[in-house]
Amino acid sequence: MNTDNTFFSLLSQEPGTGVSVLDRDARLLYINDEAVRMFFGDDTTSADIVGKDLHEMGFPEEWIKERIDLIREIERTGQEILLRTIWNGLQQFSWMRSLSCEDGDPFRVLVVTRRVSAGAEAERLLLESEMPVIQSEVTGLGVLKELTRRELEVLALIGQGLTAKEIAELMHRSVKTVENHRIALGAKLKKSNKVELALMARAAGLKVEDSDRQRVR
Repeated sequence: MNTDNTFFSLLSQEPGTGVSVLDRDARLLYINDEAVRMFFGDDTTSADIVGKDLHEMGFPEEWIKERIDLIREIERTGQEILLRTIWNGLQQFSWMRSLSCEDGDPFRVLVVTRRVSAGAEAERLLLESEMPVIQSEVTGLGVLKELTRRELEVLALIGQGLTAKEIAELMHRSVKTVENHRIALGAKLKKSNKVELALMARAAGLKVEDSDRQRVR
């Protein structure tokens, strides 16, 4: 793949934007530095992973299957997809589309990923997208991985700015029970107050329904 192409050059240099290209078997053909940091951290370079498939890159099997299914659907229909997921405890939106190619060229899919915290921009993406929005059923909770299902629900509601009383009413629990969950959250996440917990919840774009999604690593 020609990485000197002006389109990829401009897109790949957009701050906070991860760009990758995969073939129909989810083998990585190209990835920019930002996408490497998003998915692999600072100890990996593009040279370490280009040419490998998702299995060889060490992604969880459930995560791989979901993405290969999406790639197959894009190949079959030509439809663009917006995928919302939580990875390493942060909310990410990935725009997935087939690359235009001449007859006889192999199928490739372009994936453009941005981290977007909860708020107006994220809601606009979900509500106003002109393409189908897919909610990933596989989630990488990162620092939130030790939380119980109930604790994730409470954290999501804290992130929405609800009071303990409001959370208790929604969950049909006592205020004392909600406060106990908040204390447990603070201890597990090493956060001393509700504001810090809310910031973590918003960075993850955490929703109550995320507590039911399948967790990986």
